[in-house]
Amino acid sequence: MATTSRDGSPARSGNETASATPPFDVISNYKEWTASAEHREAVAEIVRRMELDGIDGVYLVSPSLDGRPVGKFVARDNFERVAINGIGLHPLALTDFRATLWGQPIGFNEDDREGTIVPDPATFRQLPWEPRLARAFCFYYDTDSGDIRDLDPRGTLARHEHIFANEVGANMMVGIEPELMWLRRKDDGELEHTVEPFAFYEIAYLEEWEPILLDLIEYGRGMGIPISHADSEDKSQVEVNQAPGTPLAYVDNFYTYRQLCRIVARKHGLIATFMAKPFMGCSANGHHHSLSLVDDAGENVMAGDLKGRSRLSEAGAHFLGGLIDHVDAMTVIGAPSANSYKRFWDIGMWAPFHKSYGFDNRSCLFRVRPTSVIEARGMDASCNPYLTVSACLVCGLDGIRNGTDPGEPAEGNLMQDLTIPREERIPTVLNEAIDAFKADDLMRELFRPELYETFVGLRQDDMDRYWAHVSAWEREFYLERWP
Repeated sequence: MATTSRDGSPARSGNETASATPPFDVISNYKEWTASAEHREAVAEIVRRMELDGIDGVYLVSPSLDGRPVGKFVARDNFERVAINGIGLHPLALTDFRATLWGQPIGFNEDDREGTIVPDPATFRQLPWEPRLARAFCFYYDTDSGDIRDLDPRGTLARHEHIFANEVGANMMVGIEPELMWLRRKDDGELEHTVEPFAFYEIAYLEEWEPILLDLIEYGRGMGIPISHADSEDKSQVEVNQAPGTPLAYVDNFYTYRQLCRIVARKHGLIATFMAKPFMGCSANGHHHSLSLVDDAGENVMAGDLKGRSRLSEAGAHFLGGLIDHVDAMTVIGAPSANSYKRFWDIGMWAPFHKSYGFDNRSCLFRVRPTSVIEARGMDASCNPYLTVSACLVCGLDGIRNGTDPGEPAEGNLMQDLTIPREERIPTVLNEAIDAFKADDLMRELFRPELYETFVGLRQDDMDRYWAHVSAWEREFYLERWP
């Protein structure tokens, strides 16, 4: 990589950005955004850096509804044109191009018009493991009108962050605990654990993972991710956290980290799985969301004198009330796969299902930490964080708007009995969660029509495929059960 420019002066690193992603009212229409002097100057600066640092191409990445990175690759000589005019992408790329069980693609068909992805210059990053390449996140637009399409998860989060901050006068800060498992595939195709735990947070366990941790730190630093700490929790499971931030900026970094895990796993001959529940009898892969409300002075306005030891402010209590009030509908956003619900059925493995909150109580769906930070514990690693954080913004804001009371904090262990009455628990199977989502009118404010209908279609397709599959367990249990 070049360290000086052609005139001999120091060159900026390919991962230094001049500014953050512009506000939603700036990026909401790409024809207006890309015509601005600010955008064109940012693009010109990126082109200059690509030439100085020998970057030959850029991955243009958008998150699909299921949370997969999709997009296109653009060579350096074509980047400036694409950054100004965008490049076409069929909407099935953001959903699922495979036919469903019923013979139709999900949400769209072959004859539907393409949308346009436009790279966000603030997210341009040179890849530490391949310095000749870079990556930029995109927004997805309607080609004719130029407006962000409802289908875009990243655009959805940008919209709701903008609405929330303007109405509440504070930013929702978020941090997500990225639990995942690092597995090895044996010669016979079976998966095996790479490390057996001695105990939670065992240092000797982490020592086994030093090559993985060091790569994640190196690549994370190179991509501008503020990695803060790591711990071990169960078989093959290592959690590497980063400092919390505002919704879109944080989720972009978090989403990048998930991709880094795939890169590092490939380097070491492993599989980094974000499947919610790969094995029964050990902890699942959760994605607990830590939420606070921070004003311009940097103070957590969620802290106050209400609700006993939970010590919430009025805004904090109402925000929590909104989360609890809509948690049934939120469940399918945070636990989107049929496999997700195995997490709740493995009693005693740290996956709460009781619709309650408690002070530092991990058996509640919402744990209020001593720092007056709310930890939403229902999400798992198969979720799309752009959508789950959007859900927290919308449901929390609804609670603030309506002054929703969360009730009193719960005491005791609430994860011991899944047979409690339905009104006390969240959905515990996917079809129940889909029905709860469709029954909540607020979800149509969260997801606009194009995104709403496609999201429901994807979840129903997952359910259909699950019910249409005959598992090895079924053959083992039923094959010779009857004479």
